Amino acid sequence: MTAVDLPLAAFERFRTSDLEQARLHATVLLSAHGLQPVRREARLDVRYHCVSLLDTSVICAQYGAAVRLDPGALENFYLVGMPLSGTSTVACGGRQIVTHPGLASVQSCTQPTSTEWGEDCCKLSIKISRAALERRLTDLIGRPPKKPVVFELALDLDRGPGQSWRRLLSFLLSELSPGSIYLSSQAARRSLDEAVISTLLFAQRHSYSDALLSDTSGTAPLHVRRAEEIIAADPASRHSLVDLAAETGASIRALQAGFRRHRGITPLEFVRTQRLEKARRSLLDAAPGARITDIAFDAGYEHLGRFARDYKSRYGESPSSTLARGTGRQG
Repeated sequence: MTAVDLPLAAFERFRTSDLEQARLHATVLLSAHGLQPVRREARLDVRYHCVSLLDTSVICAQYGAAVRLDPGALENFYLVGMPLSGTSTVACGGRQIVTHPGLASVQSCTQPTSTEWGEDCCKLSIKISRAALERRLTDLIGRPPKKPVVFELALDLDRGPGQSWRRLLSFLLSELSPGSIYLSSQAARRSLDEAVISTLLFAQRHSYSDALLSDTSGTAPLHVRRAEEIIAADPASRHSLVDLAAETGASIRALQAGFRRHRGITPLEFVRTQRLEKARRSLLDAAPGARITDIAFDAGYEHLGRFARDYKSRYGESPSSTLARGTGRQG
């Protein structure tokens, strides 16, 4: 396979025949993992092309020889892998499948995983931040997941909902280029992020599919939905329970009970979630020279230390890391 044949050709990250260099470079794009040729005498030709959005990355790779990869558990991200050619044996969470161009794998975080790539395997992979996937699921079902989302391992791309995922990947491969409008701004990148994550949540069966398909968000009482609208419209405001109850026409007790029953959180926890979302958008969209202190205060936080702790707990990275990633994409 020539360099022209590998998708995302304009976004080559590295190419090497050295085993250790391949492992080190791949660790940066994915995670630390073991990498060994299946046959000792094998000659590697490792190539990685990658486009990073905000919370997702589109990666196309091949090794030029049969190899075994052992990353252990994927703690902070999910990985969807679809061979464009050849086959790959994927083990995750006690199950094992052989993927090919019509069958993808969805490797869930926190579960031990390993893969063996065939000699002719070229694979397109989508890396999705665990925090971003859980945020999107929270938006869709109206409450945060209490446990990590666990997907079924095999994703059939030829039948059923998996066809939607396949069409999305075809669109990504055809559209992502240096001049693409989807890489021109933070808002455009975010739109692709949301499309990728939402499509996976609907296309592939997982531990929260029943809650997702039951559309529980629409069954919440009017006073709960109204309170959410008020908070989301201006997260930085001082949303006391007394004020929220008065504005929604419900008692404090009814408001708290409604949030716990239908959202699994308290009204004030929802306030915190919205403030963090506002801060994250500001950090990602910030111009060079922006200050974290100003962004935190603008989102409604009065204590920078508390903001930093809450932010890292929710997103798995510090505010400064997000800010650097955002300003690094400006222009």
